[in-house]
Amino acid sequence: MTKGLIFDIQRFSVNDGPGIRTTVFFKGCSLRCAWCHNPESIASYRQLSYDPSRCDGCFRCAHHVRHHGIAMINDKASVDMNVHDRSYDLVEICPQGCFQVVGNEKEADEILTVILKDLDYYRDSGGGVTFSGGEALNQWPFIEILAEKLKTRNIHLTLDVSGYDPNHMIERTFDLIDLYLLDVKAARENVFQKYIRQSLDPDIMLKQLKQANKAVILRCPIIPNVNDDTEYFDLLAQFNETYDNIIETHLLPYHKLRKSQQVRWLNDRELFEDPTESDKLRWRKEVNCRGIRHVWMENKQVSL
Repeated sequence: MTKGLIFDIQRFSVNDGPGIRTTVFFKGCSLRCAWCHNPESIASYRQLSYDPSRCDGCFRCAHHVRHHGIAMINDKASVDMNVHDRSYDLVEICPQGCFQVVGNEKEADEILTVILKDLDYYRDSGGGVTFSGGEALNQWPFIEILAEKLKTRNIHLTLDVSGYDPNHMIERTFDLIDLYLLDVKAARENVFQKYIRQSLDPDIMLKQLKQANKAVILRCPIIPNVNDDTEYFDLLAQFNETYDNIIETHLLPYHKLRKSQQVRWLNDRELFEDPTESDKLRWRKEVNCRGIRHVWMENKQVSL
């Protein structure tokens, strides 16, 4: 694999591992989480996005497609993204820049050039580079090429993984990755089936990472009345007790997706209620009463 399909490179990131980092977001994910905050990351191909806030009602896009999948409503284009998911020619048609292509194929050296701009920040802050997604593990053959180039410069590398690894790629990463961000999405099978459309057991990957002596941060998206049940916190406590390579656990409270860009939804998207302060207080009590160590939420440590 000589090129990787990415949808963003975020410089000066401080939430994807230690220090100041550059996070490279790869397209393609096998899961269909109903709460996904990066829906543009799911498809493993280049997609069209549409931003209706930029539309001035010039009608050029509708005329171009002879109104197939595009209607003019209240002087703005209403675009059916299921129809125009790959209508890349609309990018050139629209003078207001309403359409963009999400996903670009990049060679390793192209990404390396961006990463090395911040080399001094990595060294001064103890930061580095994080590979995220989507599911970055799906493009490991390409990432491996890039990671080898970064390791010759002693750059700290983090891999963000969902725990779903049907192709058994995780073992191939051990020689290059320093830290793993591992999702814990739910504890009950009915939650996986209803909201994620795939069963997975993070315990399997945790065992592999422990055997390889690899540091792990658990990332825990929490949605009120969906996965914030007793079983979920029991599972976190079990992991915390069993795996001494878990250095931190991060509780990530759900928040409603607020993106102006529209893409074709490949997951069964659902909008949930934002957690209240009462919910967050209960979560803090849940982790503390179980003695779960080194828990963080919203950049604050909630247990020692």
